[in-house]
Amino acid sequence: MRITQEMLIKIAKDHVARRIRREKDLVAVYLTGSVSEGEPLLGGSTDIDLIFVHKEEPPLKREVLRVTYEISLDIEHHHQSFYTYHRRLRQNPYIGHALCKHQNILLDSDHWLEFIQASVSSRFDSPENVYGRAQQFAEKARTQWFDLDDPQEVAWEAWVALYFKTVGTAANAIACLNGPALTARRFMLDFTTRAEALERLPLVGDLTRLLGNENMNEDLFKEWRPVWEGTLAAANEQSDCPPNISKVRKAYFLHSVDAMAESGTLHAVLWPMLETWQQALTCLEDEKHHQNWQYFLDALDFQVEKREELLRDLDHFIDQAEHLLEDYKNEYNL
Repeated sequence: MRITQEMLIKIAKDHVARRIRREKDLVAVYLTGSVSEGEPLLGGSTDIDLIFVHKEEPPLKREVLRVTYEISLDIEHHHQSFYTYHRRLRQNPYIGHALCKHQNILLDSDHWLEFIQASVSSRFDSPENVYGRAQQFAEKARTQWFDLDDPQEVAWEAWVALYFKTVGTAANAIACLNGPALTARRFMLDFTTRAEALERLPLVGDLTRLLGNENMNEDLFKEWRPVWEGTLAAANEQSDCPPNISKVRKAYFLHSVDAMAESGTLHAVLWPMLETWQQALTCLEDEKHHQNWQYFLDALDFQVEKREELLRDLDHFIDQAEHLLEDYKNEYNL
């Protein structure tokens, strides 16, 4: 089956049409993510990201539904009040870009969303709003770095989880200068494109080193990929499995990682593996899964003794993001 953007949009429209008949409080529905950007496939799989806006408080914040093995629906539910202060959404790095595109609207009762869209679109790409979207990540990354530098004793697994979160936050401070916030699957692929556009390509090497890519190779990937897959499968047996790693998204992550490894972009596989592996551990109590995670970190040379070195390198990366934002601010006299 050949998956196209037109096919995916039709699937989304058909699903919305069915939901309207059941859910009478739906105000609006719009597309976000890769389908709206026109590059939905990675490894032959994709998801269709949708935002449902309700008059009533929605019972779920997020749901993930199977369409086929290769395609899933990832639906985020908002209460209409989320859009009350709609001008603030100009600085929302996750949905702001999607709200600026008229073709993303799949349902709009009484043209309510068109009004929101017009407000968000106005000056969305102005320097102050671009800077605002990026700056919030830079400030958060620095705050998280101070937490990592706290001398209080913190369990290594918790420290590493915050470390990776901070790396992602700092990367978004750079990436949001010319696009939306990075997604898990395309994290390194899109960061590379954004850094190149900013003429800061060396930042890609810095980021890959922060993620342990100096120790990543084909043999290590082949050894640990089945363990990672097994951890995701184990998480799906739990009632509190995070929706992001639901079994209906198995192809979404596994096929994309395999495709990147096979295409010579092995440096791009670590982020989705690290991100989803950590999410799986949040609902797994069996010690063997946590031990496997520690062994994987060891293989990437993440060890307690290297905490200060990791902190120093992360500090340098955040510094570069802050300098880049300072240059941007000065350039536009903000």
